Amino acid sequence: MEEKELNEIVVIKQLPVIEQQLKVISDEVDKEISYALSLECNEESKNEVKNARAKLNKIKTALEDKRKYVKSAIEEPYKKFEEIYNDLVKNKLNEADTTLKERIDTIENTQKQEKEEELREFVEEHCKANNIHIDFDRIGLNITLSASVKSLKEQAKTFIEKVASELKLIEQEEYSNEILYEYNQTLDYIQAKTKVIERHKELNQIKKQQEEKQEIEQQEEKIIEKVDEAIEITVPKEIVEELDNTPSIYQFEVKATKTQIKQLIEYMKELGVEYK
Repeated sequence: MEEKELNEIVVIKQLPVIEQQLKVISDEVDKEISYALSLECNEESKNEVKNARAKLNKIKTALEDKRKYVKSAIEEPYKKFEEIYNDLVKNKLNEADTTLKERIDTIENTQKQEKEEELREFVEEHCKANNIHIDFDRIGLNITLSASVKSLKEQAKTFIEKVASELKLIEQEEYSNEILYEYNQTLDYIQAKTKVIERHKELNQIKKQQEEKQEIEQQEEKIIEKVDEAIEITVPKEIVEELDNTPSIYQFEVKATKTQIKQLIEYMKELGVEYK
């Protein structure tokens, strides 16, 4: 069926007639509006202006009623036309389109499935050749009807060789096992390596802090030992036990850094020892 034949099936003839009548009415409305607006509005002419306005509103109401009638008269045959059109034409075309779409989808899905199976075999063979394993879905191939098998294979090959190359680099890394674990999560070599290095930086920082703390504790222990030694030298042995519980004044020399002296002072403060 030609487009010209379709255009001649339904023709609307009423609208030009209605438009012609409205043009005639429009001229009369212009006259009434011109007269109403020409009136001078003051106390004496107020009633005349009101009458002119009321006449315009009356014309408007009458025309609105007519418009609603025309709309209803136009819509009613259209509704009937639409029902017949849907039943005899549109619904049939929609059903045919749905059926044809299902048939086309079945064929295209089969074509894409066959293309995917071929690509899966290619990926498996290429992974074996590179002595690695990659899940097919992780390659991220966009298998469409328009994409050629050749281009998709090239994408898969590039991806597999990239992974194989990065795995060899990982084997040479200091923290290879950790980097390999992270890499298997994302297949992103730079991200995996960076994450592991940052982790070890944090661990080394913690270890350093622990070592510094341990060193301070050892220094404090040495200071305490020296204090004990000084006490033992200064105080006679027969009154050591008594001195342990009796406040006394002792003089001794300490050889230490400023930091150690500060730590010694803090320690004596904690014990409640008075010093000068």
